[in-house]
Amino acid sequence: MRAEDLRGLELLGEDPKHGFPLFGNARLMIMGMVPLARLHQDLVRRLGEEGAAKMCLRYGYEAGLGMATNLAGLYQWDDDLEWLKAGSALRHGTGLAREELSHLEFEPAARHLLIKGRWLLSMEAEIWRQTFGTAAHPICHILTGMTSGYASAVWGSEVLVREISCAAQGHDHCVFEGRPVQEWGMQPQEMRDFLALDTVEEEVRRLKNALAKARSEALAQSAELERLRRRQTVPSESEGVIHRSETMARVLELARKVAPSSTTVLIHGETGTGKEVLARYLHHHSGRAAHPFLAINCAALPPNLLESELFGHVKGAFTGADRDKKGLFVEAGQGSLFLDEVGELPLELQAKLLRALQEREVRPVGGSRDQPVKARIIAASNRNLKKMARQGQFREDLYFRLAVIPMEIPPLRERRQDILPLARFFLARYCPQSPGFAPEAVRLMQAHAWPGNVRELENAMEYAGVLAGQERIGPEHLPQAVTGGPEDPLAALASDFPSQEELVRRYTGQVLRHTGGNKAQAARILGIGSNTLWRRLRGGGEEDEK
Repeated sequence: MRAEDLRGLELLGEDPKHGFPLFGNARLMIMGMVPLARLHQDLVRRLGEEGAAKMCLRYGYEAGLGMATNLAGLYQWDDDLEWLKAGSALRHGTGLAREELSHLEFEPAARHLLIKGRWLLSMEAEIWRQTFGTAAHPICHILTGMTSGYASAVWGSEVLVREISCAAQGHDHCVFEGRPVQEWGMQPQEMRDFLALDTVEEEVRRLKNALAKARSEALAQSAELERLRRRQTVPSESEGVIHRSETMARVLELARKVAPSSTTVLIHGETGTGKEVLARYLHHHSGRAAHPFLAINCAALPPNLLESELFGHVKGAFTGADRDKKGLFVEAGQGSLFLDEVGELPLELQAKLLRALQEREVRPVGGSRDQPVKARIIAASNRNLKKMARQGQFREDLYFRLAVIPMEIPPLRERRQDILPLARFFLARYCPQSPGFAPEAVRLMQAHAWPGNVRELENAMEYAGVLAGQERIGPEHLPQAVTGGPEDPLAALASDFPSQEELVRRYTGQVLRHTGGNKAQAARILGIGSNTLWRRLRGGGEEDEK
């Protein structure tokens, strides 16, 4: 999951037993600006500015730690950087300020972290101005504490965020900067002593235990009651194929390069991966977009009827042919003709298709004159046509004529980053009033293998939308095929108790899919060298290095 996938309202729920508002599985207290202003005013008057600042900083730090550990338990983030960036969106949702990050350096290997940004419309700054007038120094202590606590949980050791300038001082907005405490010239113990806290590890462990207890209590209750609703905007299909993964981005990059030409394209992919969607994408981004896009499933019609549909027929060619009929090759004009499941064509029609591609003309059934073909041909198959050609099940010359530019659509299980954006798109289509997904449902969807690919995902969203109605989609609303599999994708790797070598190979493949095929990034995650990774990929092991 990425930070941009976070939807604040999906995190809000209601305790089904007591009716308390929940943030994830933690009880939530809602406080407005007026009582917060009174609390802050009393703290300053009773403790002084320094004492109030320390109190607010401690409160913010604890809140930030809790927010980070809560989010870590709710979602499986793509990496720690996405987890860190999610905190910025979450702090905006608290109402304390609108946060904008301007600079972010995140280098765990070098133990270097630098966060720069600004807070707009800070509630703390506004309270100070209304209560005490212009401040002599920055005063957004809850925000700095909250940002410090969140970043510390992600980083795994103390991070200190400082406010460089504040709107309470008369500036347009508040500017902040965050670094590990050592980069500020401090030691972690100094920060712990100041805040009277344990180490980050101990604080996070304590919070995780508390959250685990709250989560188990919540799961023991009936399904959460949802009362908050929001309207999702549905992205336009003309904007392109819904995707997030690098693998799909590379497919579309190739499609954009190929689209303007008239070259024949062969799209290969499992059932339900979206081969026709990609074909329409090619047509939409070509110079033929104003002309027809015609599609036919070559497996759906008997051979004699399919021949007539593709190439047309003349009057009297066969019983029932009471008029001339244009075939799709001609009817497509200067548009695009999409031949889906072309691997199901019988051999006799394959010969006629080959001639149409080579000579750019077709002869109708029963006719004596050829007709020119101006359409661009896009073919697709879920079968391995090259292997079929070697086995004599598909004409080899036709295969090479079709596969001038081959394109492969990876299955959804190999581009899991696309699952959530696609799910949101389909849910908005079938259930626009849905408040979204519970974190448990997101985890189940991202763990499922989706053998039916995008088509299965679309059907699952329609199913879930019907069952959930106006409620947030939870695990109980998803099809059994989705909830029945292992929640943890890593558990699926070892479900058949493979050998250690096979388990390593599977896990390596899982990491590679996670990184979108980026081998350098995969090697860093696995903690091995690039050479070792290459050896694993071609079937060797670490012992090959010796």
